[in-house]
Amino acid sequence: MAGEKPNSIAQTREDGRLSAPSAARNMDPILSAIEPYVPRGGVALEIASGTGEHAVAFAEAFPDTIWQPTDIDPKRLNSIDAWRAKKGLLNMRVAQVLDATAPSWSTGPFEMAVTVNLMHLIATPSAQAVVKGVARNLLPGGYWFLYGPFRTAGDFRSDSDRAFHATLTENDPAIGYKDIEVIEAWATEAGLYRVDLIEMPANNLVLVMRQSRA
Repeated sequence: MAGEKPNSIAQTREDGRLSAPSAARNMDPILSAIEPYVPRGGVALEIASGTGEHAVAFAEAFPDTIWQPTDIDPKRLNSIDAWRAKKGLLNMRVAQVLDATAPSWSTGPFEMAVTVNLMHLIATPSAQAVVKGVARNLLPGGYWFLYGPFRTAGDFRSDSDRAFHATLTENDPAIGYKDIEVIEAWATEAGLYRVDLIEMPANNLVLVMRQSRA
């Protein structure tokens, strides 16, 4: 993903699989939160799949759904496919190159889009491009599941969030935490509407939006 900065150090295995500690920590809560929205028999797009650990967990947990992982980094794309091969998952497609920060990206369409831990790692114009692209590529009635750390009403949700944001912006002033209300407003303007806002462990949030296009 253009402009994306990794928020954890991923370890590399001999077969090319990457493993990030944060992926293991948040896996179970994400699976529980996403379950009501997963399209049985449909196709779900994961944007910026990273190591691929979430993608294989989704494919294992929801075998009736086809999962399309994406990323832009060759090492991560290799990792995603290595995880897919290791698990032998038939309902997970080969990783696709996708820069969802591009102004007019298009792929799909899909019944669902999933974005995990991305928005704080990209600049505001890139985040807006992700939102508009999701709305453009979702089928009518499709869901967008957005997970990550956010500000609410302009405030950080914990001291650790404030410190993490400061670290991010020190390395790149263009990136950092976004207000969840702002992202929802962008999504609403693009034709989505909010279904739920879910409190998650470690002060994270899940925003669930739905495509209102008939």
